[in-house]
Amino acid sequence: MAISITKTLLTLLISIFLMSASCSPELEDVEPDPEPPIDEPSDPDPYNPGNASDILYDIKVFTSSATASEHQSGEDISKALDGNFNTLYHSRWNQSLFPNVPVVIDFFFPDDTDAIDYMLYHPRKDGGVNGFILETEVWLQTREQDDYEKLGVFEFADNASTKRVFFSDGFENPHSIRLVATKGRNDFISASQFEFFRLNSQAADYDAFFTDLSLSELKEGVSREELEGIDNDFIRTMALAIYDGVYPSERTGLYKTYPDPAIIAAENKTNRMGSYDNVTGIHVKWGEDIVVFVDELVADMVLRVVNHHEGYGGQDFFLNPGPNRIISPSNGLIYLIYNTDLEHEARVNIATGTINGYFDLNKHTQEDWEEMIAKASYSFFDLKGNKSLITFTTHELRQHVTNAPRLVEVYDSIVTLQQELMGLYKYDRVPAGRLYYRTNTSPGVYMHATGNATEYAPSTLVHIANHESLRGDHIWGPAHETGHIHQTRPGLMWIGLAEVTVNIYSQHVQTSFGNPSRLQTENIPGYENRYDKAFSQIIATGLAHGAHDDVFCKLVPFWQLQLYFAKARGYTDFYKDVHEQIRINPDPPTDGHAQIEFVRTVCNVAQLDMTDFFEAWGFLTPIDMDINDYGVRRLTVTQEQIDEVKSYIAQKGYPKPLAEVHYITDDTVNEF
Repeated sequence: MAISITKTLLTLLISIFLMSASCSPELEDVEPDPEPPIDEPSDPDPYNPGNASDILYDIKVFTSSATASEHQSGEDISKALDGNFNTLYHSRWNQSLFPNVPVVIDFFFPDDTDAIDYMLYHPRKDGGVNGFILETEVWLQTREQDDYEKLGVFEFADNASTKRVFFSDGFENPHSIRLVATKGRNDFISASQFEFFRLNSQAADYDAFFTDLSLSELKEGVSREELEGIDNDFIRTMALAIYDGVYPSERTGLYKTYPDPAIIAAENKTNRMGSYDNVTGIHVKWGEDIVVFVDELVADMVLRVVNHHEGYGGQDFFLNPGPNRIISPSNGLIYLIYNTDLEHEARVNIATGTINGYFDLNKHTQEDWEEMIAKASYSFFDLKGNKSLITFTTHELRQHVTNAPRLVEVYDSIVTLQQELMGLYKYDRVPAGRLYYRTNTSPGVYMHATGNATEYAPSTLVHIANHESLRGDHIWGPAHETGHIHQTRPGLMWIGLAEVTVNIYSQHVQTSFGNPSRLQTENIPGYENRYDKAFSQIIATGLAHGAHDDVFCKLVPFWQLQLYFAKARGYTDFYKDVHEQIRINPDPPTDGHAQIEFVRTVCNVAQLDMTDFFEAWGFLTPIDMDINDYGVRRLTVTQEQIDEVKSYIAQKGYPKPLAEVHYITDDTVNEF
């Protein structure tokens, strides 16, 4: 009985087991327990500059005293050492007793001064020009020396920009610096301030981490842990952003050298090209710390902050290799000025400020433009071409630019066409820099040219910031202002011609773009066109050319020379060769001589006796009168001068042209 019960229980257990097994899912169908989620790394934070106070300024060295061999009462040498740029040192005004130059200025330093690395000379900032130091000897005396030792002779550009004398080996244990100013504007010597500095040595502290002094690229193998150990908050923050790949590429660039535009202008006898070829696209605000790291330099590099609402200029700051810290003097855009004949590119890293951006014809597309201009933070924006640099107001650019690459190409073409006409390409004189076009927001401005820029009211941008409008009816304005920069003087710009010969260039651009000649088509009350008025009022009356008051009538003979030689006879190099002769020959001593020399130059270049042409147009008619042309000067051409040049040309035996060139027009070229 017990065995039977045991068997029954065993059978029951087996049945229950089999039923349980048959109800269980297959092993491969069992859902595994989920693993805990893995945290994905978050994106690095965008770059935000660290504490700029960790970047050192260069150390200012103060004088203990100073003396000058002379000064004007109330304007002694202490006024140039008081830290106030509105005060002035000035040499004696009265030059009747003896000459003002040379002026000797001695600066003395405390006995605990270790070294001086450079000196800054700030010319007067009050708008005056008398006394700009143009040439000075610099002498040094250490505390161990009884006498001065000559460092060298330094020539300075004739302008208000700050000048620097750099002591490349350092001036250690300084007792005194002596300036012997041997040449100054109008034989005076003046200064707003003199300053003396030691370089900070901060760059050497970080050469283990970075590939060069611009601190823009990390050395291979540098770890994040090593960078986190940098004790300088600003440099640590920047280094980690570079490591994490979030440091904006727009902050770092290669900036090239350009010859001094003032020197090139003097050689070509023109106004200056612009100085702002090295665009950075960085916008800074007043009082903001500007921190800049610079690799090795071959000449002085200047950082300029330009508040475009206040005009073309701005305050300059010299940059040294390694870290530089500057307090921004205004709200504006940063440009780097790197002028020398040596060819070099310096890597520069601008670690503060806001990225405003700039358009570069060689780098960017229309799509890039649209993104850039939408994000621009400053009220002005730069567009950089191969021959032109444009800084127009951001609001108008957003409204009127439909194709940024084409717009820049049109401005490049304006410059190229004029420089070709002037022979700058033929004679290997093309300036390396760009011609500068900018908006001027001052009241009353329309369009004008200055000594180094052309400027336009915001209201004009509806036409000249749209490439289709610009290359059509509105090409004249920018071409005319560009011509003012290119006018070759005085040989092609004597008194009375400031608004005349400029239009040789604008006529050339206008017609080269396929537009009709203004002289041919412009409606003039009482006359068919400008030609008709000029024929009637100058040729028919025998008037001296300089005596007429219509600048377009006075333009006619200059443009006729281009029509006859370049278009009718195929001598396309005519004006190229005329310009070169004006450049290489000495400047005429008076305006009247300049007019006579132009006659001589044209005949020599053309190898033709053009005296009939010039007699018809009154170039060989005596004149002696005051001419108001942005200032009054007297234009005198005597009969003696006329007889001399006519005799000279007759002796050359040149043939006369076979046509009456003084009647050629744009519409009659084929008849000549």
